[in-house]
Amino acid sequence: MEKVIGITGTIASGKDTVKKILQSKFNCYTVSLSSIIKAELEKKKNTNFSRKNLQDLGNELRKKYGGKILAMLAVEYLQKDKEVIIVDGIRNPGEIDFLREKFKDKFVLIGVDAPAEIRFERIRKRNDISDPKTWEEFLEIDKRDQGENEPEYGQRTGDCLKKADFLIVNDGSFEELERKVNEIAVKIKNW
Repeated sequence: MEKVIGITGTIASGKDTVKKILQSKFNCYTVSLSSIIKAELEKKKNTNFSRKNLQDLGNELRKKYGGKILAMLAVEYLQKDKEVIIVDGIRNPGEIDFLREKFKDKFVLIGVDAPAEIRFERIRKRNDISDPKTWEEFLEIDKRDQGENEPEYGQRTGDCLKKADFLIVNDGSFEELERKVNEIAVKIKNW
């Protein structure tokens, strides 16, 4: 394993698209922190994977076991034979701190953001059942996700973005995003 790339960002900022572009550039394996939370929900016989339920259980796990718990669980799933490991769904600074401590200079964090209006329009277009339906619902869930009125163990994407080694503002076309990610991929290869 050469590198571990963490991805954090605001809701509907384009994190999955960034991940897919990176996957096309590297021999990599991806582990998603939200998949770990979904597995924990399933253990509780709860298959309601709404954003609120995922946020609540993620907060509960971090409160009980500390801010780094999801990243610690993710490390157990890593395939060491890959050139690059991508860890996505990072929402708490404790997860970043753990990955930096564990992987030292092999770890790099990419933050993805976009203006709220653009992100809300993306949510409306993708029409996912777990996504907010109104502007007011979007603002409420977005504020929570970014850490407003959240405890230290809560969702804190705003703080995570401040720790990013690379920040992508995804407010243009797919081609513009792809160019930005390609530039970062070159830098990561030389990191």
